[in-house]
Formats: sequence, C-alpha cells, structure tokens
Amino acid sequence: MISIKRAVSIICVIMIAIMITGCSCSNGAPKATEDEIQLKISLDLKEDIGLLVIDHQLDGVKGSGGMSNADKSMIKHNDVLYWTFCKKDHEKVTDPVELTIVFTVVTEYCEPNYENIYPEELMIPLEPVSFMAEFCRTYEIVITGSKSDGYKAVLSGRQ
Repeated sequence: MISIKRAVSIICVIMIAIMITGCSCSNGAPKATEDEIQLKISLDLKEDIGLLVIDHQLDGVKGSGGMSNADKSMIKHNDVLYWTFCKKDHEKVTDPVELTIVFTVVTEYCEPNYENIYPEELMIPLEPVSFMAEFCRTYEIVITGSKSDGYKAVLSGRQ
C-alpha cells in the first residue's frame, strides 16, 4: 500500500511538472491588449504564398503593411498569422471603430518594401472586409482559395 505521505508527494510532483511544462487552459494564442484590435488571420489555401499585404482604413484613416517570413521562405498555406492595430497609431479614434481591410496575396516571395510595390502579375487583391471593431478584441479572418481560382477573405464567427 502507498502511504498518504507518498501519495501526497506523487501528487505534488505531478502538479509541479504540469506547471513547469506550461499546461493550462490557454492555447498559447496572443491576446489583444486594451489599446489593440487584433486580427487572427487563418489561411486555408491550396498553396503557399510569398507575402500578404494588408491595406486598411480605420475610422477613415488609411494605412498599409504586410507580412512575410524573415527567412524569406513562403508563408505556409495553413498558417495562422496575427496582426494588430494600436490605438496610439491612430489619432482620435472612437470605440467601436469602422474597420475596412483589403488583403493582397503576393503569390511568390519578393523582398518586402515599405511602398508595397511588387510585380503586378504576382499580386492578387481580395475583396474588402468591413466591420465595426472594438479595442481589446480579437477578430478572426479566414482567407481561402488558390492562385488559379482566386482568393476570398471573410470575417469568421469564431472569435
């Protein structure tokens, strides 16, 4: 028979192991802070892509950016990407804000640049996604499709 002292020791060891390995109810996804609107961009594509350009309009103020892999590899067709809009980067924004996003898929890797100018034959713009967004929230956008059939971005009901 196991003594109570030994049973308590085993339970303590198991609990310490769980805490050390980081097991918890969290899935490890980043959370939006109180001054951020976060996009969780889930790719469900038929092939990998080079870059993802993100043009946006937040309460009428335009901006542009994009994502690529630092090692110059292609973005995987099933990657989950995160993008944030910070309140401090947009003067006089209200909460909620009107957010419009236009994604452009660049089908091959190109060296990123601040102007987001890439060969036209590699750029496939998607239809805009517009919604009212609140700070301190994460919104999931799913991008589907392929180079041959085109791409589509939709706001998911999963947040």
